Amino acid sequence: MNPVASRLGQRLLATLALSLLFATPVWSQDAAKPETSMREILETEQEVERLVVEKEQSDPKAIHARATPLASLLGMRKAMKESDFKAAGEFLDLRYLPEELDEYTPEQLVEALAYIWGQQNIINITAMSDEPEGHLDDGLPSYRDQIGSITISTGEIPIYLQRVPGGRGGKVWKLSNATVAQIPQMWEELGYSPVATYFKEILPNFQFMGMDNWQVVATALFFALAWPLAALASSLLMRIALLIPNRFPLGIAHFFKGPMRFFLFVLIARVMVDMLGLSLTARVLMESSGVDYIAYTVLFLGLISLIRDYQIRKLQYAGRAQYAALLKPMTTIIKVVLVVLIALFWADSAGYNMSTILAGLGVGSLAVALAAQKTLENLIGAVTLYVARPVGPGDFCRFGTVVGTVEEIGLRSTTIRTLNRTLVVIPNSVFSSVDIENYSVRDRIRFYQELRLNLATPEQLTDALQQLRKLFTGHTDVMDETVSIRFFHIDDATAVLRLDAGVDTRDYQAFLAVAEELNLGIVHAVRDAGASFSGPSKTLKFDGEMTSTGITATTPGSTI
Repeated sequence: MNPVASRLGQRLLATLALSLLFATPVWSQDAAKPETSMREILETEQEVERLVVEKEQSDPKAIHARATPLASLLGMRKAMKESDFKAAGEFLDLRYLPEELDEYTPEQLVEALAYIWGQQNIINITAMSDEPEGHLDDGLPSYRDQIGSITISTGEIPIYLQRVPGGRGGKVWKLSNATVAQIPQMWEELGYSPVATYFKEILPNFQFMGMDNWQVVATALFFALAWPLAALASSLLMRIALLIPNRFPLGIAHFFKGPMRFFLFVLIARVMVDMLGLSLTARVLMESSGVDYIAYTVLFLGLISLIRDYQIRKLQYAGRAQYAALLKPMTTIIKVVLVVLIALFWADSAGYNMSTILAGLGVGSLAVALAAQKTLENLIGAVTLYVARPVGPGDFCRFGTVVGTVEEIGLRSTTIRTLNRTLVVIPNSVFSSVDIENYSVRDRIRFYQELRLNLATPEQLTDALQQLRKLFTGHTDVMDETVSIRFFHIDDATAVLRLDAGVDTRDYQAFLAVAEELNLGIVHAVRDAGASFSGPSKTLKFDGEMTSTGITATTPGSTI
């Protein structure tokens, strides 16, 4: 066997054994998440503290007198917070109990009940009656009030307070002997394991976030062990994923070694910690701590980055790397929205008022939108340019009076290199909202001229037209179906010939070479036909003869 695999297997088995040793038999509990929120716990605790202060100020002896259900619970709570289980045991009604309970001390019974109670309940002391008679409208006998219940595999066990003789002629409220008699049965199903009991006794007595001493130590230990276990699990998943042929092995490896490992770390740690039989308060605080939401956030952000990088690599292989510039900001926006949504879900689970948070976000979003209006316009313009694709990097285009080659389409602006080699930076909101002429996408380049010849004989013009048509249709780069050579019109003493044809190229320099050949051929064709080009000239008409002294004779029709 591979030594590395052997060590990993031994570590896994050791961790599982340790988890089972610490685990308490809580499998019959409802696995659903607690409905109580962290905010409710904190508010209830503050209200209880206020009640304690109020009671101590108005009637300092009320808590010790235990004359009402509220006073009795406040007294028991005070003793439990001070870990004074002897004092807390005095709140148990120990009369008429079965003989098998004689082996337990009041301290053991009240501590066991406190642990069992904490797993499923958070008592709302503020709802307890502060009257000596208790609640009279709850359908129970006048001497009994129910403060909650414990659910085990055989059913639901109610937890009662009962008004009993106080020993001094008065009446006091204590935990009912019917409830006390059920504590061993509840402990057998929901109590500590022997190992947990051992560690609780040898460790210093303390509590943290609703957890006993051994639970705090075990939680820290489980989180420490969860990291190498997550590394092992993510490595196995990575190997399975890499068995599928792909072009992005490094990105997949980074995802499994980073986000996936962290997610599995939190998942494994939470599964092991849930085996410790935490109190409801500890579970609520754990749920509201945001650890789970952080794990999901890291996983989803890593998954989004993986998809983005895969798409970038795919675009590069397809020869469309310019679109990668749009993917990065778009995934950033998606990540921000995702983080905000997860944060809102966390706030809701923690008990915060979502309407207030959303209202605040609405006002803040409006302010941000107004401040970033131009930025958003440019971003939308960039999206429009990438989606509609009127131009792309490398295209030769005209934008207004600007003619040049598009070098980059960024999030804010588009950069154009002009024919003079200068850079023109145009905001995307402007660039995407006006007419753009893209020369790079034309299928051919038009050759068009109006040839002006001195008005010659019909035979000369006919000969010139025939030679010109032969010139254009005989050229290999001129598309025959686009050739149109006509005697267009007569302008005074000038014959205007219209030359129109399509050159089969998209390269402007190649077009110029063809145009040069055609222009030279035009010159030869005109000369061969005996015609002549017409240029700008002035004609002076006069009457008379030219002498050394001026015009002395009249000669009609003479011109200079």
